[in-house]
Amino acid sequence: MGVQSFGNPAATFRSRFGRTGRRASNLPGGFSATGGNVNALAPGNGYIYHTFTSSGTFTVSGSKSIDVLIVAGGGGAGPGPLQNFVANGGGGGGGLIYKPAHPITTGSYTITVGGGGAPSSYTGGFSAFDDDGSSPFPASSLVAIGGGIGIRGPISGPLLGGSGGGGDDGVQGTLGVQATSPNPRGIPADSITYGFGNNGGQGEGSAPAYAGGGGGGAGAVGGNAAAQTPGTGGNGRQYPAFTGPLIGVPTLAPLSGYYAGGGGGGYRFAASGGVGSGGLGGGGGGNGNGSPATPGTTNSGGGGGGSGNGGSGGSGGDGIVVIRYLA
Repeated sequence: MGVQSFGNPAATFRSRFGRTGRRASNLPGGFSATGGNVNALAPGNGYIYHTFTSSGTFTVSGSKSIDVLIVAGGGGAGPGPLQNFVANGGGGGGGLIYKPAHPITTGSYTITVGGGGAPSSYTGGFSAFDDDGSSPFPASSLVAIGGGIGIRGPISGPLLGGSGGGGDDGVQGTLGVQATSPNPRGIPADSITYGFGNNGGQGEGSAPAYAGGGGGGAGAVGGNAAAQTPGTGGNGRQYPAFTGPLIGVPTLAPLSGYYAGGGGGGYRFAASGGVGSGGLGGGGGGNGNGSPATPGTTNSGGGGGGSGNGGSGGSGGDGIVVIRYLA
């Protein structure tokens, strides 16, 4: 699942207004804003919400301080069908940024929403506010790095995730880089200061009881595996002001405001310690014995669950960007 883009901002605004008839929110003092798959929702708690479940443009007239939640796509689990005699690590939760009181003024802000990573091959896609697509990223951007993949061997550089993926068969999980300083991915300073991400857990490599480590989450490291006991995914972070009902995404209601949980580890044979459960915040559960694992929850940034002995690992969940401000 890839990153989507609406393209031309002016055409996007005209198209959305023509299709829905929605107006930009108009607030005292001359401030107005439009944009999002959920545009200017007022759930009755004194705030207005703009929710992007796919990429688009946030168009502003006037000045305001906003609270912004940015969650990157979750990482996919380690290789399943290609590795018949191993247990796979869970994918890392997408990097998460929460910045309150972020100042904005008149203009059009590019919103990027990262897709979840496929199992065995890719990290999740990055999510960003005010990103123009250039590299290195502009200093004014807030950029959340996609979750890391579950691994079978050392991994570094661009494949490191916002939260790290769990390790396979005795391998240590990868590092979570969203809150790391010095900054290994070249993202703007505020993306580190207001960012959250944790490392993946270590896999267990003792034959025949292989088990994968859990992916890291925005709120906690991934669990280490033990013999026949896969690691659990690290929990994400909870934001009660950004629950599914408040932001207009009912499918996220069961998560109670948690985002970016890590995927649980997989196992090769029967797991005496139970399956590797996904972390709070949409992390997918692990599986084994050739059975498919659970993907991360869509728009949660959760990592995919690991599997083993030829079973398919789970894909990471797509990310999300939510903006709110006082009505």
